[in-house]
Amino acid sequence: MLTKQPTIHAMAQMGDVQAIKNLLEDNPQLVNERDDQDVTPLHWAAINAHIGACRLLLDEGADVDAIGGDLKATPLQWAARLSPLTRRTRTDTRRSCDALSVELLLRHGASVTECDNSGLTPLHWAVVKGSVGCIKKIVEAGGDFDVRDNQNKAPRDMAVELKGESNLNMALDEANFYRDGHRIQPRFSDRVTMALAFGLPIVTLLIAFKDFEWLEWYYAWPLLFVTMWLMQLVVLKHIPLANRTQYSPFFPSIIIASLFWVGEVWVTRLFAGTPGYLVSNLCFVLAFAACSFCLYKAIRADPGFVPVSSEAEIKAEIEDLTDEGRLNGTNYCIFCMVRKPLRSKHCKTCNRCVGRFDHHCPWIWNCVGYNNHRYFLGFVLALIVGVIFFDRLSIAYIKENAPAAPPIDPNDTSLCDFSTVLCRGAPYDSFLVAVAAWATLQLSWTSVLAISQLYQIMRQMTTFEVSNLGRYGYMGGRGGTSLREQDGAMAKVYRANPQAATGERECEHKHGHGRCGVPGRICSALWMKITGPLFRLLGFDRFTKGKAVSGMARARRDQNPFDLGLVKNCTDFWIGANGVDYASLYDVPPEGWAAYRKKMAQGAGYERVAQEDV
Repeated sequence: MLTKQPTIHAMAQMGDVQAIKNLLEDNPQLVNERDDQDVTPLHWAAINAHIGACRLLLDEGADVDAIGGDLKATPLQWAARLSPLTRRTRTDTRRSCDALSVELLLRHGASVTECDNSGLTPLHWAVVKGSVGCIKKIVEAGGDFDVRDNQNKAPRDMAVELKGESNLNMALDEANFYRDGHRIQPRFSDRVTMALAFGLPIVTLLIAFKDFEWLEWYYAWPLLFVTMWLMQLVVLKHIPLANRTQYSPFFPSIIIASLFWVGEVWVTRLFAGTPGYLVSNLCFVLAFAACSFCLYKAIRADPGFVPVSSEAEIKAEIEDLTDEGRLNGTNYCIFCMVRKPLRSKHCKTCNRCVGRFDHHCPWIWNCVGYNNHRYFLGFVLALIVGVIFFDRLSIAYIKENAPAAPPIDPNDTSLCDFSTVLCRGAPYDSFLVAVAAWATLQLSWTSVLAISQLYQIMRQMTTFEVSNLGRYGYMGGRGGTSLREQDGAMAKVYRANPQAATGERECEHKHGHGRCGVPGRICSALWMKITGPLFRLLGFDRFTKGKAVSGMARARRDQNPFDLGLVKNCTDFWIGANGVDYASLYDVPPEGWAAYRKKMAQGAGYERVAQEDV
């Protein structure tokens, strides 16, 4: 009995790239063939998120704006409308959409203004799905918010009706658009904005520190925080981005301004006023120089961006991954159009993939990757050491130069009740005390950051991998499987916690709310409302987001294929990875990570082998 040969439409539905390629070699005109539903192969490939098939069909001349189906829609409308990836997984449903297909179609010139027979544009359908990612891509490509469908509904009307307005607003914020769909235009040029962002904190800190000379300390401290808050509003108001603190130089400008005034105080006061503390002065100068140098290098250095591929390389990489059945978001970045190395991640702030990605740090206005990670940690450690010696010199300066403290009035509350040094120093040099207190405050977030970073280095892990352990139960280190199947992580998570595998979560506060419930949600909301601004000010927010704490707990017991032991992990970080290029590390051989590093250290390279479990 003869079996019926599958049509090109069935092949596109299944994503059988090789079969499509063989068929088109004999019959190239089939690339735009219509089936009995008046649908092209590209429609079926797009709606089923088969990126390899989409790419092949487009390269072979498929019409990217072909109209087909009952709704007379384009492949882009199909991809935005009926994404098979939008299912109940542990990923954020606000961002679930066929982003790979949408991005690929847009890159090939798909129209974002084409309407189907219901008058719906791709933007309408993306809003219906409530997908932040798809909405953002279509808006950036020129999606029109003023187009109305046959029922006279604009995309905003549909979002309100479907209670998806928050997702639409989030997408507009990320795309740098106003709520009405018009692009935000900055008030000043980039040069003026950057000058304002870097220069204003120096003046603001000067005013804040001078407040301690003009006012009592219990007035000056609240005024200091109010001044910093107002400065943040002024600076970030002129940077038209959703996540302004990540995109702007606001945080590094605070560090630079703080370094400026700490250095000014040491030059004008401490150096001449502490002649008997030569070693402490020398240690402070070395720490100050190291901190400044490492900060500059961490900001300016390439963190380890994955090189952008040429068109020929893009085609070859997609074909290879398709043949291996590994063409997915884990292994390929549709934003950069590059194959993603192990331990890498696409940073939406920098809009690049970064090798051995740790995190995007607002304090250095850059990503932290394998190229600048040492500089980043050097900056943090040098800052801690510098603050300690600065405080030591400040105390010595006050003790040797300030007049004796006045007699304590038992009926009055003053600084003398808390500290003799503060009691003597505040009236003698309030500016010095204010600068020292501000510098000491930075020890809060830097100490926590240094401890977490050093622990992760000893475990050969990054902040991103620790976060993945907390969220999904796996590091995200092996690129050969999908997110749901990576190292069997989802099966392990489901056995340990069935709610986690379905995307539900247990309440983080042990109040017996079941699956959090209304009391649990109110409790969490109040906690975040109270602690959120304080944590953001002190830099603690990065340790409370992304389940970093639970990830650190799992890091003590989960298998890590890159862990070489305490000594080798530390030498690997501080001295170098023995020739390992994390921007092109795609597979770990069956022999393991240690064998790979040994081969690379010998300069022999490594021949690519079939991937197996590590």
